[in-house]
Amino acid sequence: MALGAWLSSGQWQWFVSLTFRAEYVSPKEADRHWQAWLNSLCQSCKALDLSRPFYFRVTELQNRGTLHYHSLIGGVGDIRRLLFKDIWELHGFARVERYEPSLGACHYVGKYLVKTDGAIHFSHNLKEHLTTS
Repeated sequence: MALGAWLSSGQWQWFVSLTFRAEYVSPKEADRHWQAWLNSLCQSCKALDLSRPFYFRVTELQNRGTLHYHSLIGGVGDIRRLLFKDIWELHGFARVERYEPSLGACHYVGKYLVKTDGAIHFSHNLKEHLTTS
């Protein structure tokens, strides 16, 4: 639970779930698509003079064996989240929701943290956006 409390201290703005339409996408290809999606978001932030967004991402396998991403994302200002939903939907299904701070990070990603097939990734600038108080 300490990880959940630490994650909840972040100024998250979006909770994102991204899946693939294809039956199988290799981990390398899936990560490449996710990074391209994130780079588009970073470019939008830069165009609005925002700092680079920060994220916490959990990767899991769906029942059909395809990778699936769940992410908390912050630092996106008032960027239109539905635009980034549409961008991902070239590959599959996307859900880009506003993060509700009163629910806390565990509400959004807690169940994915305990699964054995998951992997955790986070941005290099995440630590500067979380407090330890």
